[in-house]
Amino acid sequence: MKPIPSFLLAGLACLSLNAAVAPLHAEPGDEIVAALPTIPSAQFNVKDFGAVGDYKAFDTAAFEKAIAAVAKAGGGHLIVPAGTYKILPIKLTSRLDLHLEPGAMIKAPNTFAGYGLPDPNVSAADTAERAGRGGRGRVPALISGSDLEDVAITGEGTIDGSGEMFWLWSDKAARRYPAGRTVVSRPFLVTFSRIKRLHIDGITLSNSPMFHLVPSGDDILIENIRIFAPSDSPNTDAIDPAGHRVVVRNCEIDNGDDDVALHSGSSDMLVEHLTCLHGHGISVGSGTRGGLKHVVVRHCTFDGTDNGLRIKSYRGGGGEVSDFLYYDITMKNVRRPFDINMRYNGNAGLDTDVGPREAEAGQTRDLPNFHDIHVRDLTVTRSPIAGRIIGLPEMMPNAITFTNVKIQAVRGFLVQDAKDVTFENTEIKVNLGEPFVTANASVSYNGVMKSGDTGGAFRPFY
Repeated sequence: MKPIPSFLLAGLACLSLNAAVAPLHAEPGDEIVAALPTIPSAQFNVKDFGAVGDYKAFDTAAFEKAIAAVAKAGGGHLIVPAGTYKILPIKLTSRLDLHLEPGAMIKAPNTFAGYGLPDPNVSAADTAERAGRGGRGRVPALISGSDLEDVAITGEGTIDGSGEMFWLWSDKAARRYPAGRTVVSRPFLVTFSRIKRLHIDGITLSNSPMFHLVPSGDDILIENIRIFAPSDSPNTDAIDPAGHRVVVRNCEIDNGDDDVALHSGSSDMLVEHLTCLHGHGISVGSGTRGGLKHVVVRHCTFDGTDNGLRIKSYRGGGGEVSDFLYYDITMKNVRRPFDINMRYNGNAGLDTDVGPREAEAGQTRDLPNFHDIHVRDLTVTRSPIAGRIIGLPEMMPNAITFTNVKIQAVRGFLVQDAKDVTFENTEIKVNLGEPFVTANASVSYNGVMKSGDTGGAFRPFY
């Protein structure tokens, strides 16, 4: 069995320590620390359990035997050497580190037949019922676990979801066809639910059929990973965490949907030192019913993303979103650098992601409540608009501040149905119209109050 390198053993010896040591000069968010898993030092090699790694034969059974051996031993490090391992969905166990060595790839089947599913390219007429809309349901994630403790996925290898065949038969693809187009439910790539102490470090995740990494629980640390999928791949969110004491740092993301989507019911979340290329930015919502609080996003760069910083919900979404701090953020070529949208309607297949301004009968229950959201040290260049804050007339977002901000955009900043919005030491340069458009809003811009309806029409921002 190939030994674990000495540098890795040195790191593993520290797995019971906290995920971060407070720096000499503490910054906001430094108190958010995720505890690392404690994993026994025993080593197991998946090839000792029959894995081949040639992407011809399935290696699922070998991985299952190896994971069972780790569980029986009380935990350890499961080493995956160089090679390409074709597997069907597997479940991890507690106190396990799945370690992918350089050149190692765990890869999903690249045909529907490999999953045991009918191929919609061949039998589209009878596929919908059997492959997603009926009793079979979604295929499980390629790698998953629930109600586990002390789990890690580490190393320099790759987990690839072979997602292209699913993207072609997604619900989004179906919108380009007449009604009745087959829709195949898509699996996620890596998911964990109700986990305690999870560490994802160093690996690459690619080409998931749908979301790439969806962890929920307590004490989650995700660092030094790369996630990529084509920019037009549907719903390929990179990291969708939920829980308490969640840290995401030092990652590069280039995909087709949210780069990071922070989920409802979470608190004490730190996102830092991310490079976001294609994708929909760092998002919250649209489901906010469980609320989110105490979130810090800092030291991040966006280049070419659809959105930058986004918080979205809708009437009926409910929940309190508060105590957010974004700082030291740089953006260029971002379509919407900052976006609060409490009338989100992006899944309706319409030209706009903004729903009706006035509530219909019965829609004034379970309103989202956004407040105490702060942005500082933000630089934006070459954006179509400076930003949007779109609230609800009956529940205005409030206590929102921008400090030390420079924005260069074609159009200005829309603030609609919001109050107590403050810009200090801010410069907004636009090519068309006014720096601000307000509609039923109160804004202080470098000490000058703007209220009511000012600056022109707000429709271009929709």
